[in-house]
Amino acid sequence: MPDGSKVSLSDCTGDRRAVLIGINYTGKANPLNGCINDTAVMKKFLNTVGFQDEHIRVLTDDQVGTEWMPTKENIIRNLKWLIRDAKKNDSYFLHYSGHGGQVVDIDGDETDGMDNCIFPLDHAENGVIIDDELHNLLVKALPPGVRLTVVFDCCHSGSALDLPFIYAGTGYVLGSNALADLGYKLVKGNFDENTLKTLQENWKELQLEEKEFKRQTELKAANADVIMFSGCKDDQTSADVSITRGGKSSSNGAMTYAFTKCIRENPVQSYQEMLNNIRELLKEKYKQKPQLSSCREMKMSCELFHM
Repeated sequence: MPDGSKVSLSDCTGDRRAVLIGINYTGKANPLNGCINDTAVMKKFLNTVGFQDEHIRVLTDDQVGTEWMPTKENIIRNLKWLIRDAKKNDSYFLHYSGHGGQVVDIDGDETDGMDNCIFPLDHAENGVIIDDELHNLLVKALPPGVRLTVVFDCCHSGSALDLPFIYAGTGYVLGSNALADLGYKLVKGNFDENTLKTLQENWKELQLEEKEFKRQTELKAANADVIMFSGCKDDQTSADVSITRGGKSSSNGAMTYAFTKCIRENPVQSYQEMLNNIRELLKEKYKQKPQLSSCREMKMSCELFHM
């Protein structure tokens, strides 16, 4: 496990680079509608927070015949470009909008026995990209003091980067603080009729959850400064929304919409506030529950979201 004393945070004053990936799978089985639109929305947002066009690479499947088609090879090549020559206080951003899924875990590192994955445009020919590979490319490869902010707007994305610290809206780390989180809910009165029964019957289960969390931390914690917002839990799907702009309607991913809207309306907020505000925006119409994870422990109610 990485030495916590070596985990230094980026102040985001260095170089800024971004990779935006949007795949509608036009002409393929199970096409999507809003993923290419998502890259345009996210690019416009990044421009407002200091990312310059020349340092933003956009991969979409409408760029036919170019190097910017989101094939597996092109995606991996651009992920390597994103963190190339990383140095302290740099700030990088990755956004993916497309199909997400799960495949059977073969190396035993997953709690639920499944690896999450994303689907490049040519996945039928060349395969998916699983979370283990994304973790090695983007998390393990980063030195301390470098920020990577990731937004995954796809199904089954809760742990798409294999970051071990997954946060509840209360600010507790899932697994690590299972018992404490339950106690918090009891104190706040935030429980239903089954909570006391859960406390009595599942005490051992919660203890096992904390033991598994320690194993995950040993495997997957890192010294870099990586934060990921994902559209849903690992066992959920992510939805599209219809947005009207200038009298015209267009499709966008619900997570992309909520993420950008929350920051526009409240540029200064803690990570805990950000997570809960995104969830609040979506909960009325959508079943998906956005997740926030990190490769380090955060002070959720104190640390301000920044890029």
